[in-house]
Amino acid sequence: MKQYKLLIKLLICLSISPIIVAENKDMWVTIFAHGSFSLRPHLNVSNILKMLNDSIEESIYYRSTEINRRDPFFYKNQAMGDMGLHKINIHKLTNTAAAPVVAQAFEKISQIAGHNPSNEYYTYGWSGLVSNKLRYIEASFLYSELYKLITNLRSQGFNPKVRLIGYSHGGNLGLQLGAIHQTKNSEQQIFIDEFHLLGTPIQVETDYLISSPIFTRVYNWYSQADNVQTLDFFSFKRFFSKKKFSSRRNFTLPEKLTQIKIKVSDHIPKKLKTEIKQLPKDKYQLKKHFKEVNYDPGHFELWFMGWTILTYRKAFPTHPLPILIFLPLITKYINEHPELSHDLIAYLQPHFETVELTPYKKTKNGTSVKKNFVAKDILHEIRKNALQYTPDNYNIETYNRKVYDAINIVQYELKKISQLVKSEKKKKTKLEQSINLHLPEKTYDGHLSSKKR
Repeated sequence: MKQYKLLIKLLICLSISPIIVAENKDMWVTIFAHGSFSLRPHLNVSNILKMLNDSIEESIYYRSTEINRRDPFFYKNQAMGDMGLHKINIHKLTNTAAAPVVAQAFEKISQIAGHNPSNEYYTYGWSGLVSNKLRYIEASFLYSELYKLITNLRSQGFNPKVRLIGYSHGGNLGLQLGAIHQTKNSEQQIFIDEFHLLGTPIQVETDYLISSPIFTRVYNWYSQADNVQTLDFFSFKRFFSKKKFSSRRNFTLPEKLTQIKIKVSDHIPKKLKTEIKQLPKDKYQLKKHFKEVNYDPGHFELWFMGWTILTYRKAFPTHPLPILIFLPLITKYINEHPELSHDLIAYLQPHFETVELTPYKKTKNGTSVKKNFVAKDILHEIRKNALQYTPDNYNIETYNRKVYDAINIVQYELKKISQLVKSEKKKKTKLEQSINLHLPEKTYDGHLSSKKR
């Protein structure tokens, strides 16, 4: 009987095993990598020279940024968490951290775009320091953690599709994965299905890494109104950073790269007494009674929640949501139309519920498509839900106090260290004769020495 039972169990196992393989499902894994951190108070001659030489390790900027970076206060306005890779609970929203609010809104748009439900959302926390050298080191940590995560999900029967979104210098951190990738053997290599650079300063030091095979598709999102993106001048290899990748000698843009300029517009009544119920579809009536207003997103409207202390307009059409959360929908339309240019403008008109994709350079044969944006009622619900988690006691006074308190702490530390070093130098330690184990030795002056012997 025991033999029959064992045989039955074996047959059951054999019959189940092919089903397990067949049930492997694609699952999107989305990682948010924040940008550089609290740079403005440190823009002095000393720090700028250190940044230009990529030698910031012994600066006040380095240490004070480390203090602020670990303060949860700064997690309230963006998808940022503790150092390293950390999963976001998209079902537990809070007003003490913005990451779950951002991730939940992103997931809703992702499902509208047709993706299967996923709760695999992560923040990757790094130092946020402006240093190409340190970004390479921290990218190696990210690579290792991604390898562990992908391996673990595959062991559970999933086929993880990785989406990495790097904001500002978080995009340059992501680019360094290309450099890490070439140091790995085939068994250790991972792949990023979608790599999104959002408001990233494009630099000649690392731009060529988009050609790395680690990236299956690359999307570079930028805005004309982003005045911060090009301000990175901390390199002797260039004057300023750029908004777009461009070809040059020995570097050609790969086919997998699509660059998208984001434009946003809204309409306001020409007379303040006019009550907006619904914008007229007739172009003549629209132009007669309403004025089109440009709301191209600034650097912070690309990534931060609308309650941020940084610049985010209350009148922004998707307030308090960042452009970040709409990437899955626009990306879907780009992928559905391979005939589109790889150099695009995405023109968002939330009030008309449309997004139009047009070539950056208009030509007779250039293809344009107009698609549905998020429906007004759905967008309203997502916005309303997000506003419930506006943080308390979150103001510019507290923000500045924390930034400058960190600087004061480091200055005090350096002062004490300097005093300690000086006091140690003043101490003279000589070996006493009583403990000197070496007897005085006569030295040989040479056979032609004039000294008397």
